Amino acid sequence: MLPKLFINGFSCLTGDATPEDFTSFVELRKLRRAEQISKNVLLCAFRALEQAQLQDPSRVNLGISLAMGAGALGSTLKFMESIVQDGDELSSPTAFASSVHNSTALFLSMFLGIHGPCVVTGQLDASFAGALLTAQQFLAKHMCEQVLVAITEDVNPLLAEVLQKDPHIFDPFVYQSHLPPTRLAGAFVVSAVPTAATQFVLDSISLATTTDMCTQSHPLLPIHSCAHSAQLLADCLQKKEPFSLREQFAGAIFETEGKPYVLA
Repeated sequence: MLPKLFINGFSCLTGDATPEDFTSFVELRKLRRAEQISKNVLLCAFRALEQAQLQDPSRVNLGISLAMGAGALGSTLKFMESIVQDGDELSSPTAFASSVHNSTALFLSMFLGIHGPCVVTGQLDASFAGALLTAQQFLAKHMCEQVLVAITEDVNPLLAEVLQKDPHIFDPFVYQSHLPPTRLAGAFVVSAVPTAATQFVLDSISLATTTDMCTQSHPLLPIHSCAHSAQLLADCLQKKEPFSLREQFAGAIFETEGKPYVLA
């Protein structure tokens, strides 16, 4: 039986992290070559770990479950362009390295000193739900004591260009297509048992598929469902009251129920 997830810290970011956001966490020079989506999720991780009272993650038995629905799209397009322009042999190794989903997980583990199990879920709309379920498996199998469930999504520059010409061309697969595309990142520190920092408990998590491709949630941002699921969960947590969350998007159904944690 999979355990409940106790949430010990969380943070979500709409848009991009700025250099000033990192001043209390890391030397800015160390981030100069980092992809923007990696910096965004790193900032959320710093904030979530601080809430969870894990300022030194290297001293904790901690794992990473990262959700990236489509990956670093900017770098992926740069790599593809280098193949077209220069051929396979002269394609950009830098762009290739940044385009791989696992590169963001490596970035997090190196900066945070996390040495536990690490899995990246690239399951498009269902990626965040998949990352939560992976965290449950880590904890159920006693692979680590806590898990950093993180998510980050990029803006697809080609998608943004096409949407300017026809906002409905990708319906129903793009949220609020009439608005400017927006990056989003988030981080949740979870455990199978409560800690001194526990704020909430997720009593149930489920992921299912459906042939109904319609969207039933009411998104506020033009982002991938993967990231929007994390934003919806963070919004529920901000209210500090019991909640039941159901998001149906393009064939995937993510459901979870939770409530504030009260020490018995």
